Amino acid sequence: MFPPFSHLRRRLLAAIPNPNLLLRPSRSLSTSTTPATRAPATPVAVLWDLAASRPPSTLPLYDAAVRLHLAATSFGRVRLSAAFVHPGHRLPAPSPSAAAAAVHLCRVCGRRFRARDTLLRHFDAIHAREHAKRLARIDSSRGDRRVRLAAALSLKLSKYEKAARELTAAADPCSPADDLRRARVAVELSPTPSVSLLERAHEVLDGGSVRCLMLVSARDELAPLLRLAREKGVRSVVVGGESGPARWADVGFSWAEVIAGKARKAAPSVSGKWRDRDVLKRLEWRYDDDDEEVVFEEDGDEDGIDELTRNSKGKPWWKLESDGEDSSACR
Repeated sequence: MFPPFSHLRRRLLAAIPNPNLLLRPSRSLSTSTTPATRAPATPVAVLWDLAASRPPSTLPLYDAAVRLHLAATSFGRVRLSAAFVHPGHRLPAPSPSAAAAAVHLCRVCGRRFRARDTLLRHFDAIHAREHAKRLARIDSSRGDRRVRLAAALSLKLSKYEKAARELTAAADPCSPADDLRRARVAVELSPTPSVSLLERAHEVLDGGSVRCLMLVSARDELAPLLRLAREKGVRSVVVGGESGPARWADVGFSWAEVIAGKARKAAPSVSGKWRDRDVLKRLEWRYDDDDEEVVFEEDGDEDGIDELTRNSKGKPWWKLESDGEDSSACR
C-alpha cells in the first residue's frame, strides 16, 4: 500500500513563500491604463432645407446625406434628422462628364462598374440567381432544419433585398425622397420648406431636449433663430450657408468640407472648445450694477444728541475732559 501524499503537499506549500500567488489570476501585460475615448453624448438635431442648400451635383444625394450624418454624429448623438422637401422638387440631372466619371458600386459583392447597365446585368446574372437558390433551399426544408437554415441565411437575404431596393430607387434619380429615406433621414413634404424648418426648429428649442442644432440651409431668415439658440445655450452648426447664417452660428461648414471629411475631423476640437467656454463662463465673476443703494436713515430720537451737546460745555466733541485738566495744570 502506497503512503499518503499529504506530507508531500505540505512540503510543497512550505517551500512557496506566498501560496496565495498561485490562486491569483495573472494580469495581461497588454492591458492599457489609459481610459478609452468616449463618443460625445450631446443630443443633436439635424434640419435640412433641400431647396435652400443642395449638395454638389457630382455626388449622389444618398452619399451626401450619409456624409452629413457622419459629420453630425461627430458632434454628438443624433436624435432627430429631418429634411423638408417641396412636393414638386426634382434633383438636377447630372452633366454628361459627371455621369461618365461616376462609378456604380454593387452593394452585395463590392465590385465597381463604370456603366449602370453593366451593374444591372451583373446583379441579375449572379446575385439574383444566388438569391433564388437560397429561397429554394429554405422552401424545400422542413421542421427544425428550415428554421436553422433561415437563420443562417438571413444576413445574406437582407443584404440582397437592400441592394435590390437601392437599384430600384436609383432608376428615378429625380426624386430625392427615396435617397434621403435610405440614408435614414425623415422626409417631410411641405409647400414652404423654409417655414416648416423654422417651426420645427422652434419646437426643438422649446422642448429643451437638444443641445446642438445643425441647420442645412443658406437662408438669411435663420439669423433670429440662431440668436435664440445662443440665448438658450444651444450650440448651432450651419452647413452650406457660408455667406449668410454661418455668421450667426457657432461654427459653419461648406458642403465641400462635409464631403471631404474635414467637418468630421474638426468636430472633436470644436466640441472641446465649447466645453472649455462653458466651464469658464460658470467660473467667471460678474459685477452687477443693479445692486440696491444703501440708505442711512436718521433716528427720530434726538435726546442723546442734546445731552452730548450740554456735556461738551462748548468744547469740541473730540476733546476729552482730561485734556482740559492737563492744560490748566501746566499753567
